[in-house]
Amino acid sequence: MRLGNDATAMNERFPRLGPGVDPTRLSLTPVEGFLLSRIDGKTPWSLLRTVGGLPPIEVDRCLDRWIEAGLVVVAGRDGRVVSPGSFAPPKPAPPPLATPTPQNDAPERAGLDATLDIPVAVQERILVFEALLDRPYHEILGVTADADRKALRKAYFALSRELHPDRFFRRNVGPFGKRLDRIFGKIVEAYELLSDPTARAEIERSLAAAGGEAAPPPSASAVEPERSDAPPVAPSEAEAPRRTPRAPRRPHVFSLHNRLIRERRARAKRFFEAGMAAHAAGRFAEAAGSVRLAIAFDPWNEIYKEHFVEVQRKAHDERAQRLLKEADAALELRDWGTALRAFAEAIEYRPHDAELLRRAARLAWATGGDLHQAKEWAMAAVELDPRDGASRRVLGQVYKAAGLEANARRELEAALALDAKDEEARTELAGIAGRPLALRWLGGKR
Repeated sequence: MRLGNDATAMNERFPRLGPGVDPTRLSLTPVEGFLLSRIDGKTPWSLLRTVGGLPPIEVDRCLDRWIEAGLVVVAGRDGRVVSPGSFAPPKPAPPPLATPTPQNDAPERAGLDATLDIPVAVQERILVFEALLDRPYHEILGVTADADRKALRKAYFALSRELHPDRFFRRNVGPFGKRLDRIFGKIVEAYELLSDPTARAEIERSLAAAGGEAAPPPSASAVEPERSDAPPVAPSEAEAPRRTPRAPRRPHVFSLHNRLIRERRARAKRFFEAGMAAHAAGRFAEAAGSVRLAIAFDPWNEIYKEHFVEVQRKAHDERAQRLLKEADAALELRDWGTALRAFAEAIEYRPHDAELLRRAARLAWATGGDLHQAKEWAMAAVELDPRDGASRRVLGQVYKAAGLEANARRELEAALALDAKDEEARTELAGIAGRPLALRWLGGKR
């Protein structure tokens, strides 16, 4: 729909069911059903694109199709149906198929709690994402099946900033804490397995060995059905056909599949045991690699996946700590390039760490580095911790260096509102010209 591309129109238009439409009689996919359940005449088009459980462009397409079919109409704030205008006129609505009965909130809303320290819209997003965790890995990350490592990394960073449990640290999130742990564990699992070419290839081989099955094939201990060469009950002499000698039997296709799966599961078990041994010895990176291969050879084993999340988290923390030490050592030597590269790589393992993002943005700004990258890091830090005045100040400094004075003033004023003692922000706001602050500050955590 043309409306979907107009931000102002999206905020002023409220889709609702057409007259006489009974959603229980419609043939919809589960995701379409969820989107339709959000359409209540009170939720604007713009919010539906966020909480509808589909990418925004797919929400627009669904609404277009339903409007053209007369299933949905669009009203303004006054409740009156908007003239079709640029979209096809609604078709006559079908007669009611059943007497409408008053209903309470949709079942999906049962888990929402406005008293928690997490916006209701974010709660809905979490519920939708959790309900779809059984999707293929690339769909969980929101990328194409052939996505390269760059696309995988970009998707992982975006989801980490949005759904990492640490984003809601020290907030009252109720049962959403466990949901976020489960969701982020699945995001890590998807990213790590798709980013590793070896693991990705072995997953494809495992699925091929199972005939492309998405569900677990028979376990290795399953006994194949016995084959008997005994003839069935003999028919009557008149009906009995002349028998011919039997050709040697070929192995049944399911027998081949079962044998391949048993072999792959045996290899998976060996990898998993090696990974657990490395984990016990504190070699977390080695442990993560072994468990990753165990999952690749047996992608249906939930026990491997449960251990993988914890092992991979420790491996990430271990690598990030090593990189931060490298960055601090480089800062002491005034080797800004090495420090910045170490910060950038550490962010790959801690995309939810607001302090790390702020330090990297500050270093890039102060050394005249990539201001676009500095802005992205600083904006991510502000998004993760809006009450941190230092992150606001750094973002303001980056904007000022880029010549975006209005944006710089906004962020610097916000920094001072959060910390009235921030003299650096005050000086920047006063518009005092000169070189950026001395680099001796960059090694600290200010």
